[in-house]
Amino acid sequence: MRIYLIFFASIYLVFCRCQTAQAQSDTIYYNKIATVGIGENIEIETRSRVTGAMDTHYLRNGPWQFLDSNDNVLVETNFVASKRKRISKRDGLQLFREPVTGDTLLMQEYKKGMLVNQLGLKSAILVIENTVYHIYKDFGSYTIAEYRFKYSGSADFTSIWKSSIEDPRDILNDTNYLRLEKERGDPSLLQPASYSTKAEYNYVSNPEFERHPSAYFSIMSFTDQVSDWSIASISPDFYLSKMGALSGNSFLGIRVFSLKKDIEYVQNKLRKPLVKDSTYCFSAYLKLSPGSMYATNAFGFLLSNVEQKIDTDKLLSIQPSKSLNTQILNYKSRWMKVQCTYTATGGEQYLTLGSFRNHKDLELINVPGNAPESYYYLEDVSLVPIANEAQCACNFSDHRIQEQSNDTVPPMEDEVSSFDSLRVGDTMVLDNIHFNNDESDLLAESYEMLADLLLFMHKYKTARIQIDGHTSSVGEYLHNLVLSRKRAAAVQRFLTNNGVSEDRIETNGYGPEYPIASNDTEAGQKENRRVEFKLLAL
Repeated sequence: MRIYLIFFASIYLVFCRCQTAQAQSDTIYYNKIATVGIGENIEIETRSRVTGAMDTHYLRNGPWQFLDSNDNVLVETNFVASKRKRISKRDGLQLFREPVTGDTLLMQEYKKGMLVNQLGLKSAILVIENTVYHIYKDFGSYTIAEYRFKYSGSADFTSIWKSSIEDPRDILNDTNYLRLEKERGDPSLLQPASYSTKAEYNYVSNPEFERHPSAYFSIMSFTDQVSDWSIASISPDFYLSKMGALSGNSFLGIRVFSLKKDIEYVQNKLRKPLVKDSTYCFSAYLKLSPGSMYATNAFGFLLSNVEQKIDTDKLLSIQPSKSLNTQILNYKSRWMKVQCTYTATGGEQYLTLGSFRNHKDLELINVPGNAPESYYYLEDVSLVPIANEAQCACNFSDHRIQEQSNDTVPPMEDEVSSFDSLRVGDTMVLDNIHFNNDESDLLAESYEMLADLLLFMHKYKTARIQIDGHTSSVGEYLHNLVLSRKRAAAVQRFLTNNGVSEDRIETNGYGPEYPIASNDTEAGQKENRRVEFKLLAL
């Protein structure tokens, strides 16, 4: 699955992975083995610009199959020909199959000759025309690294496509996680919703995401491919996987917390506006993605009269209709129900789902996973009118502020940050910013300090700061210098991903240059591995 996120990796990292995989997987040269093409040709007459003589050309049209010498179907492609323009373009799905087993290795979607999406289904290295596709397993899903051959014959890195297919049974093999899930999970989350999505009066349109006329397979960062659902921020994802879905074949994915990337919201236009003073039962199912490193309580919903466009710099001030209060949504192996009542103010016709928790109030726990985020799958959303609240067992708390037409909470000026007392030029060590040894990914226990720093930056809109990374002297100097810069950049990235302008933050990495303790002891080395904060302007 995405898991997550279309993302771009460094050329070096992808090249190393490719080299490793080549030792484990044979390369399939489709250019050499696909010898026979079967399909419709459209005949056109053209005149030579040189001799003036007429010549006959053929344009591929409709479905085509390309076979090897043993009549195995290797490639299936759909073409659309234009006699007026005298061209033929790929349009629709293109499938590449493994020669021996016939398994589909790669699916591509074309629109008018342009590649708009592709999906890897099995580890492989494919050479197709002048492009190499390296499909490799990544966090239980498949990622496609694409290389284009230059005229010189060398391979040039082009892009990364993140796949979305995973085996939902993989997590069942993680005994450590299953034990943790049982110890920390709230059984009330596993109870069924009070009302089905198929209830006669469900106000949510396309509640199971099964209507997606222009989506043939999973889409990272969908826009308008899922009927009646839209993006309220950036890049939520659409999944088409019968094995992964709770019901039907489809579900969505949203990031509700991340130390690296923006969080995501999805939005539904209700079948009709809500009636003033009427009570409704909201429910939805969530499941934490297998690759997520954190589980959280960061989920809520907003019912509004107008369509929402959410910017991350407004995250701290957006007020939801309801926000999850105590439950940590930590189940990866089972779908969790979240449910509560809502009393309408009248006229609400948009339902927005995502994280509305104030950063400093967020709860996180570490769970086995590789991606530094909380990414949840979303299924079966319903909003059903009820006669009384007893008909809807609630596991949300009500944070709604009545009579507040702009859907925002009061400003943050009165909230206290531990950085409030600093003056311009002051420097302090961010004591609770933690990383794994020799890594630059922020750990969950860093979040309280980061949220406090974020609060300060939103509270003082003109503040400018400097983040400095330091290491001990253990290890090579150049390695430590690069590591210190990456750690400072990790703090900067967290702030910018949560609405702080990049031009307000300077970063430096000094490696072991400025120790504050002796490097001869473990205690001193630990003290020297630090991130410092300096206030440049207020």
